Amino acid sequence: MNDQSFLHIALIYLAVINVVTFFVYGIDKWKAKKSKWRVSEATLLGLAVVGGSIGAWLGMKAWHHKTLHRKFRYGIPLILVVQIALFFLCSCGTASPSSLSSSEIAQKDISTVADKVWAFASRHPEGFTLDIRTMTEPKQGIAVSYAATQNSHTRSQLDAVIRHALQNDGYVGGWYNQENGLYYFDSTRLFPEDSLNQAVQFGKDNKQTSVFILSTSSEVFISSDSIKQKSDIR
Repeated sequence: MNDQSFLHIALIYLAVINVVTFFVYGIDKWKAKKSKWRVSEATLLGLAVVGGSIGAWLGMKAWHHKTLHRKFRYGIPLILVVQIALFFLCSCGTASPSSLSSSEIAQKDISTVADKVWAFASRHPEGFTLDIRTMTEPKQGIAVSYAATQNSHTRSQLDAVIRHALQNDGYVGGWYNQENGLYYFDSTRLFPEDSLNQAVQFGKDNKQTSVFILSTSSEVFISSDSIKQKSDIR
């Protein structure tokens, strides 16, 4: 189970336990008025301890129940404060690196991110376009390389590519050159697929010979007078 799934389940649990606790306090209030068998104070407090503190506090207010009992009047708010603090601490602790923004990643060691991209490249010899903020491959868009990071093929040069990508769009492209046996990396900009003309113009401005359409795995070659397209599955 990943962190996001755990957080989702925890939120569902908290919603359910608090709704249950709220109505248990209401039922106990009703039983008190009818002189019926009561819900024990240990059970009422226990429901708050296992996550139902919000429901307990709201139940006390809504049903005007246990508001004069010191253990409830002061105990329930205290439990609530502690649980809110613990929830935020756990949320921060389980935040996935894949959800970090570019500025947050920039504070990390650039080399660590570069190591991940380098390892990713070794598993994808056919080439890739990678969102280094999430370490996932976008399925749509037109990838165009920046001129500033061209001809980067060594591990040390990859650091500069990562730094440039984090300062700009957050994407890195990689492709293997079979002629010289080198894997090249570029900081990349991603355009919407209905913005081919803009992508081509950006490619011209950055001295690129082609742009790459991700959804169709096709390469669009740039020339001064025309645009030629061919399939380039990778």
